[in-house]
Order: sequence, then C-alpha cells, then structure tokens
Amino acid sequence: MGPQARTIWDSLEFRTPAILLASENLSEADLRWQPPNAGNSIAWLLWHIPEVEDNWVRDKLLKLPKRYPFGASVKAHSGCEWPSKNALLSYFREVRASTKDRLEQTPEEEFDLVIADEHFGSITVRQVWGGVVTSCAWHGGQIIFIANRLLGKAGASAHETGRP
Repeated sequence: MGPQARTIWDSLEFRTPAILLASENLSEADLRWQPPNAGNSIAWLLWHIPEVEDNWVRDKLLKLPKRYPFGASVKAHSGCEWPSKNALLSYFREVRASTKDRLEQTPEEEFDLVIADEHFGSITVRQVWGGVVTSCAWHGGQIIFIANRLLGKAGASAHETGRP
C-alpha cells in the first residue's frame, strides 16, 4: 500500500475500534432508537457509513453500479424494519475489507486524477477518499455520542435502565 493509500486507510481505521466498541453492548432496540428532532438512529448510521464508503468509490472511481445489499439506500429507508445489528456490522466489515483491497490496488499517481462530481465539481481521487474518511468520522462520532448517552457509564442497555 502506497503512502497516500496508507494515510487514508489509517484514517478510516483510527475510529473503527471506537465505533465497534460503542455498538457492541447495544440491544436491537437501542440501535433503532431515534434521537429527537428526526436525528438518525445508530442503525441508520451503521448502514450509512459502509454505504457511502462502498458506493462513492464504486460510482466515482470504479464506474460500477451502486450496490444496496439491504434492497435500497438507507436514505430511502422507511424506518419500519431494519437489518439486524449483526447484518449491519457484517456489512460494515465487508465494505471495510473491500476498501483495504481497493486502496492496496490504487497506484500513487492515481490519487491526483481529477473526476467530475455532481455536488463538488472537479475533485481528485484523493478528495473522494477524503470524503469517505470524513463521512466515517462524522457519522462514527455520532454513533459513539448516542451510544454513550444510551448506555451511560454502567454499560447497560438503555431499555434495561429505562432511559430513552
């Protein structure tokens, strides 16, 4: 893995243990609890992180069709039924393994290539990956924040303690 790919990989993996640890003790109900004011549930966030990580790269860099293993994008999800915690975490891990393979196969000079993006205009391959990293950091931070509020210091399920 070249230096630019290594930096991107290390940046993605830096927060991953905290994201997984925060999700570990959550019940299925905790995962689906929606914060007030239409905030995103942890289930939504655990679905969104790998969807962005996989589909931005598939669409922008690999010119492959987007992939929706749960039948549709999380953004189109109605909120009724959610994939299980295990399915969401498996999806996260599967995409992260693909990301590692993709980064290992990216030559250094490719990070300077410019692509067209409908939201940002002309951006480099490096900037696409930067978007993947920042999306993971933003949404992973939300997972940790919500999980800490749900579980408190005791580590019990929110539904065991009677909290939201």
